[in-house]
This record gives sequence, C-alpha cells and structure tokens, in this order.
Amino acid sequence: MAEEKNTEAVQEKKAVGFDFKIVIIGLVVFLITIGASYFMLRSLIAPLVPQKEKAAETLTGNLVSAGEFTTNINDQGGTRFLKVEVYVEVENEKVAEEITAFMPVIKDTILSTLTSKSVADLEVSNQKSLKAEMKKKINAKLGGEVVKSVYFTTFIMQ
Repeated sequence: MAEEKNTEAVQEKKAVGFDFKIVIIGLVVFLITIGASYFMLRSLIAPLVPQKEKAAETLTGNLVSAGEFTTNINDQGGTRFLKVEVYVEVENEKVAEEITAFMPVIKDTILSTLTSKSVADLEVSNQKSLKAEMKKKINAKLGGEVVKSVYFTTFIMQ
C-alpha cells in the first residue's frame, strides 16, 4: 500500500508538473517561423529597394584638360549659352602625353557634340548620357578605347 501511494504521488507530480518539451517545441517553431518570414519579406521587398551602384572602375588619376568651352545652345531663340570645362581620363601617363597631340580633334568632337544638343539634352539628369556620348565619339575618332571617362568641372547654362 505504501508503494501504491508513492507511485500515485509520483504520477500526480508528473501530471501537475510543467512539461518543458512543449515549450521548447513551441519556441523552435516560433524561431523557424520568424526566420522564414524574414527571408520571405526580404526577397519580396528587394526589388523595391534601390541597389547601390557598384564602382565601375577606379580612377587612374591621369586626367587631361580638354579646355573650357563657351558655346551657343541649339535653341530656337539662340539666346542661350553654355560654359563647360571638360577633362578626359586616360589609361596611363604615356597615353596622357600622347593624347595632347590629338587635342584639336578632341576639342572639335566635344564642341560639335555640345552645339548639337538642345536645352533639354543638357539638363543635369542627362549629363551621364552626354558624357557617354562624348567618350564614344572621341574614342571613335582616335581609333580605340583611349578615353576612359569624361568629366565636367564647370557646367553653366544661361
């Protein structure tokens, strides 16, 4: 009888005691759910978040001044002017020295590109495409990928 009372007391303690297995299983399921929702939301929101632009190329430090240009803008009234100072970046110092012989060609290309543009083409939002066009035209005239980038240090439209 005494043994029956002991086994009943042990069974009552087990029945009354707190079962940690349920808590641990619930915690694991909760953490898995939180992790899955994080990755799902991250993949859904990723297209909406603007991506950082990767650094295309590092600067070589070999900049050559193409000069300062003041020209009329291709406008109907003909009363608008553009003043811009242009630098071109080349691969190395040797090319920088060699490119000075072709500076009249480069200046002519830049000037003809600028004078053919309208006011809308010269807006700040279009400067990236203007630089790319200048680079493409200069490289086409020089016969290779001589110019890596084009930079404006002054850009005044009046």
